Amino acid sequence: MANENKQYYSKTLEKGLIILDLFDRDHQHRGLSEISRLTGINKTSTYRLVNTLVQMGYLRKSPNNKSLRLGPRAFVLGHHFFHGFDIFQSVKPIIDKTFLEQKISIDSALLHGRTLISLYRREMPNLIYFRLPLIMEELYARAMGKAILAKLDPTELSNILEENQIKKLTPNTLLDREKIRKDIELTRTRGYSINNEEYIEGLICIGAPLMNFREKTVVGAVSLDFPTSEYSLDSVIRNYPGVLTKLASELSEVVTSVDV
Repeated sequence: MANENKQYYSKTLEKGLIILDLFDRDHQHRGLSEISRLTGINKTSTYRLVNTLVQMGYLRKSPNNKSLRLGPRAFVLGHHFFHGFDIFQSVKPIIDKTFLEQKISIDSALLHGRTLISLYRREMPNLIYFRLPLIMEELYARAMGKAILAKLDPTELSNILEENQIKKLTPNTLLDREKIRKDIELTRTRGYSINNEEYIEGLICIGAPLMNFREKTVVGAVSLDFPTSEYSLDSVIRNYPGVLTKLASELSEVVTSVDV
């Protein structure tokens, strides 16, 4: 089977996809030499692959400095992939319903290794603007991240806290690993997490895990997000944990049914 898989494996397609994978929100422009260096593909082959992607519309070349960025065909392809994703189609109406009923911002993400991948977000116009990354790290400073960490066994939690760099993101970010551990314990006890301006100043979030009930594993998280200009931490804790846990339960049922 291994030989058969190798026989029908396209190295050329692999190289093209590797090149496209170099472009993200933090790296919107790349040069030809940079692409060759990062991929390990020689410059002649890189030029041929890049030129093909440009002609097909997956990359676009700047007429001024020859730098490359994603083209319109890449955007359309990504849009079709994302909106055709079963889990996205399943969680969207549930989040939309809660959003319309409660008039609060809602965020959701799936767990991938030790990072979160943004799934679906509905944002009220009163929320401070910030660019939400597609891939989210700093689980210790996010409501969704804390909700997931609270579901891990003690050994895995300790490994993550010891191996990850703890960065000061705001004046409220917890930097001491023991304090973070205690915060995670409180999250586990109360059933939801609290992010009190620890990731972004002016933003309070509460989060809950998304569970695959069949496998009994945590697969993601959902959060409710509130601007401090309109909500206090006390008011959030007093009025919204029930809304959050109900939403998390409904989403977990969906997650289980599509077997994430």
